Amino acid sequence: MTNYKVKFLPDEKEVEVAEGITLLEAVEKADIYINGLCGGEGLCGECCLQVTSGKARADKNAIGFFSKEEIENGYVLACQTKVEDNEPRYILAFPEESETGEAITISESEIGNLIKSKGAVFAAMKSLIDYVGLTFDQLNTIYVAGGFGSSLDIPKAVAIGLLPDVDTSKIQFIGNSSIMGARMALLSTPAFEKAVDIAKKTTNIELSNYLPFMNEFMAALFLPHTDSNLFSSVHY
Repeated sequence: MTNYKVKFLPDEKEVEVAEGITLLEAVEKADIYINGLCGGEGLCGECCLQVTSGKARADKNAIGFFSKEEIENGYVLACQTKVEDNEPRYILAFPEESETGEAITISESEIGNLIKSKGAVFAAMKSLIDYVGLTFDQLNTIYVAGGFGSSLDIPKAVAIGLLPDVDTSKIQFIGNSSIMGARMALLSTPAFEKAVDIAKKTTNIELSNYLPFMNEFMAALFLPHTDSNLFSSVHY
């Protein structure tokens, strides 16, 4: 169980609580008085607090006590709001704008994870294309496989440096290629023989031990990349 520190202003009182505890319980632990006529049932709307930083998950049924402006400013019911983390979060969509009725947020660490993930993908592509002595512009087609790939917005994927900056008509989604390939190999002798032939011609490169990959990875930890020449069409 993860513990987080919660500070209450203007009292400047700070307590350490477990993840999932309500703010009302945290208030009581900090020995601060807060009105709660309904006994924490979320019915009276009296235990109003403003969350100024960190993430606290509010019950979607409790937002009816507040205006849109108050929700945007972080007002919640203490008894219906649970501590999730103490990292500041940016609101992408407010509860009334999402299908789940809960706010969609993003934090600095999550953005950092995205940059690392996209950096690893691009670094792998760049390392391999350099290994064979080609450039991305020389490729006729770039296939994007997997279920996640089918949901990508190509221009935005290029803008963050996930996919190379090439003519977008060269980028094709092919879905779950591993299952399709296995099915083709099982049902077609020519397809199976072609797969065996391709496997014999394949060179395996262990990227974790390949120095150029690590150099490319460090260079890709930027939006879109530390080398702007690789993404000449991207302008922020």
